[in-house]
Amino acid sequence: MLRNTLIVIVCLGLFTLTPFYQVLKSYAVMSVYSKAHELGSFLHDEDISIKMPGGLSTFKKDYYPFVMTYDTSTEYSERLNTDVDLVVLYNFGAMNWLSGSSLMYDVNSPYYSSFYGAYAARYNELERQYGIDDSGEVDIAEIMEVTNFDLKVLVMESIGNQTPEVDYEVTNEDEPNKVEIDGILFDVYDATIFMDGMMHEYRNDYMAYIQYGRPPQVEKPINSFEKIEAYGRIYVYFDYDTAISYFFYIIAPTMETIEETQKNFIIPSKLKGIN
Repeated sequence: MLRNTLIVIVCLGLFTLTPFYQVLKSYAVMSVYSKAHELGSFLHDEDISIKMPGGLSTFKKDYYPFVMTYDTSTEYSERLNTDVDLVVLYNFGAMNWLSGSSLMYDVNSPYYSSFYGAYAARYNELERQYGIDDSGEVDIAEIMEVTNFDLKVLVMESIGNQTPEVDYEVTNEDEPNKVEIDGILFDVYDATIFMDGMMHEYRNDYMAYIQYGRPPQVEKPINSFEKIEAYGRIYVYFDYDTAISYFFYIIAPTMETIEETQKNFIIPSKLKGIN
């Protein structure tokens, strides 16, 4: 009996070292963590929901199975030195069961350094709409501050990039396109992004590796966080009745991935409580 128990314990211990365990741990932990943030967010308090498809909806090895929620209101308020609500919905490249890590690390994948999701932002102290300047015009710089904070602080710094760099060149600021999401018309801005890539050499155990996995091992030394040219698309809508601003987004290494992500994950999203 004792021998069988020891065998089981050893087998379980060995299983925790496998890539399969890392993927399953990511799914289990993030599903609970995301739900806690969703229920604790101001969107939940206002009975507003944004439901976005995850990777399970396509039966392809593209993105993580489900979209996650992170309420970063406290951190963003400290950054801006004013009380602001900010909820982030996000997804990234699918997990590789053989390496136990996300495709966001795979430099040969169309989902390298790719993300999509949505932001909901609302000023609580300032009597104005987030993303609208004092003259009533769309403030692209203020909107991009959200994506900068997300990429640099919430993502890059969390995996060990302590000097992250991200620069945007918006290509259609004066003439945004239009895309309808669940009956609501969003203004759409495209950008070229010069940013640090996500692949890097593993050096420390960062908490963010729970969701992304560790970067895969490489045979030869690499330049960690090597700069890449990527593309971005942001979808902008202002709900003036509630003073909440909504920004859907995609970041990807190619325009093909941008278009595919828009078709499969942005446009099919379902919105509730947004006027």
